Amino acid sequence: MADFRRPPDWQQPADRHTSLIDPVITVRQLSRFGFARKALTRIDHALVFSTAKGEYETYLPPLRPGRGEVAARRYTAVYEVDMGIHPHRAEISLPSDNDAFEFIATVDLSWQVVDPSAFVQGGHRDVPTLLLGELQQATRSLTRQFAIHDSAGAEEQALRGLADRPSPGASVGLKVIWTLRLRRDQQDIEHQRRLQSIGHTSAEQIRTEQLGMAYDIELDRRTRQQDAFQVERAMEYGRRDQELVLQRQEWQQEQDRLRARHEAELRELDAEKIAFYQRYLEEGGVVAWAMHLASNQQDSRLVLNSMREDQLRLIQAKMELARELLSGDNAEDYELESPKRLALDAMHEIFNQHLPGIPGSQPVPPPSSPSAEARLAKADPPGSAPEQVVPTEGQDSTFPGWRPPPGYDTSPSAPTPKRDGDERGDHTS
Repeated sequence: MADFRRPPDWQQPADRHTSLIDPVITVRQLSRFGFARKALTRIDHALVFSTAKGEYETYLPPLRPGRGEVAARRYTAVYEVDMGIHPHRAEISLPSDNDAFEFIATVDLSWQVVDPSAFVQGGHRDVPTLLLGELQQATRSLTRQFAIHDSAGAEEQALRGLADRPSPGASVGLKVIWTLRLRRDQQDIEHQRRLQSIGHTSAEQIRTEQLGMAYDIELDRRTRQQDAFQVERAMEYGRRDQELVLQRQEWQQEQDRLRARHEAELRELDAEKIAFYQRYLEEGGVVAWAMHLASNQQDSRLVLNSMREDQLRLIQAKMELARELLSGDNAEDYELESPKRLALDAMHEIFNQHLPGIPGSQPVPPPSSPSAEARLAKADPPGSAPEQVVPTEGQDSTFPGWRPPPGYDTSPSAPTPKRDGDERGDHTS
């Protein structure tokens, strides 16, 4: 910056980023030798020198006058003018066709000093106020033709009217780029917002009702479909349950038939067992022992010993009975004829008795009475020998129908099973 000997008459502390309303940074009075250039001014600042005749000479950057030139031309003052571009935004009120309502105009400006001497000569100190005043003066008559709700038409008319006029600030050496937007006043905006909200709410309710009807129809259709599915599922479940019940009944009936058949078979088997055991038990103990040996062959020794004991007890009982009958004298002879005959027959059977497995001798026929011989003579023809009953080998005359157990050899050469007393070679006959 130039070095001056006297302090400036006007100076504002502004740098490159300061928001300015007056582009004149400093104003300084000059004496004849009061200008001494020791440093250059800012590169984007212009110097405007005034003369005693009221003329103004401008030195645009980077041109700067020398000390001699300033002294020769006899400059009286110097103005340092900022030539940067400065943006500005503001709002102004524009009238409508009704004085009760005004348009709100939003103006965006970008201004720059292009003719420093013209601006200095104009003497303006507030550039935004100057520009906004010119815009407002040019558009007031244009916007008054429109109602407050027709902000779009008013804005269009204002822009068209300003386009036909010179740029604002051109008369004072300014270059201005501007734009204008009109909107309704705040009350009308709020009113329109309320109307819009009501419209939105009404439209929303109408849309809700319309879609609600569609939703109800779809919900009813879906409910009916679900009911149909449930009915179909219930019918299918009932059909399958009925089939299962029928199958269970058939299975139960089949089980009952099988159980009845099984019980009948068991009853038949029990009857057969009863008849079987009854028949063999009626035939005697030997058959019972034979049945026991048929299923338990390892008990053959026990069976034989038991049979011998039974046979000995029977023989002893017969001998005692015969002794008592033959030695008794309590009855008449004709009363004892038949019992004595039976006792003699029993003794004869005892004498002919032999154990199983021991070969016996020729049986001795019992003595027969005259009446018995007469009956035999009448029954047998003359010259025929009386039939003698010879016991089959291995068969006991005392137990008719007895057969030895399987695996028991009754041949004469077969060894006889021994009892405890048979180890000494004694056999009971």
